[in-house]
Amino acid sequence: MTMLQKSFPLCTALSMALLLSSCGKQEAVDDVPSSEELAKKADEASKAIRDQEDADAAAIDTSSMTSYANRMRGFTILVPKDWTVDEDASDNDGQTFSDAQNQVTLKAGWVENLEDADLTDAVKELENAGSGVTGGFVTENEYRASGTLEDGQKTARRFLRKPDGTLIKAVVHYPAEKAETLDPLVKQILDSLTLR
Repeated sequence: MTMLQKSFPLCTALSMALLLSSCGKQEAVDDVPSSEELAKKADEASKAIRDQEDADAAAIDTSSMTSYANRMRGFTILVPKDWTVDEDASDNDGQTFSDAQNQVTLKAGWVENLEDADLTDAVKELENAGSGVTGGFVTENEYRASGTLEDGQKTARRFLRKPDGTLIKAVVHYPAEKAETLDPLVKQILDSLTLR
């Protein structure tokens, strides 16, 4: 007998033993979640993260804010009570507020916007501000943008076109390194901008 003939029964026996041992390790299909169940769990986790972000933004105490109302131009916006008005940069069309401690400025005001020229120019300015700033129309009459400018300042902007075609602009600038702390406040300020 050759060596191959002598080892054949042994190889066959080992192969059969391996085959039989692997047959007994089947898992129940019921224990594996379906793709629909996995998708549902992923959606729930995503919703939980969004809800937490919304809760963080809602945690800002609006009682520490005051409402600036420009009756002549027909808009209001919430501003932290301890921010000061820059009289030199303010007029009947709007006001500029600042928080010297955090190096934040907010300019909220009215623009004539003849034939949408001011809105078009503002959008072009943001498009040319670099890849760090993104924006877009939320509705036909609302534009929002935010990001970091080339000078390292963070900017957040909201423009509302009034029914008469004029424009209300709210623009906030602050240091990018303070974004984690200030982003929720800035979002709440811009969200509070309303037409009257």
